[in-house]
Amino acid sequence: MLKDLQFRPVKKAAVLFKPLDDGAVLFEPETELVHTLNPSAAFIWVHCDGAFAIRDIIELIKKNFTDFELDPEKAVVDIINQFQSLDLLQH
Repeated sequence: MLKDLQFRPVKKAAVLFKPLDDGAVLFEPETELVHTLNPSAAFIWVHCDGAFAIRDIIELIKKNFTDFELDPEKAVVDIINQFQSLDLLQH
């Protein structure tokens, strides 16, 4: 479980990203698994490039998603933890 807001998540290069009007789809060629993302999860995925710490992504979510749930910090951490548990991020 990630709790360090300074951590800079980096997505695996092999995972393919296809943006959609209402989110995105991730495809893992190695496992042939497909993951669907809602708009906020897709936004977070795009920012998992090593340039942004989790705290930066939280601030970007607050600025770009005015209708986001009450606790964006917990939601962002939960989504990044899910990416990690699905082995979508570099270790």
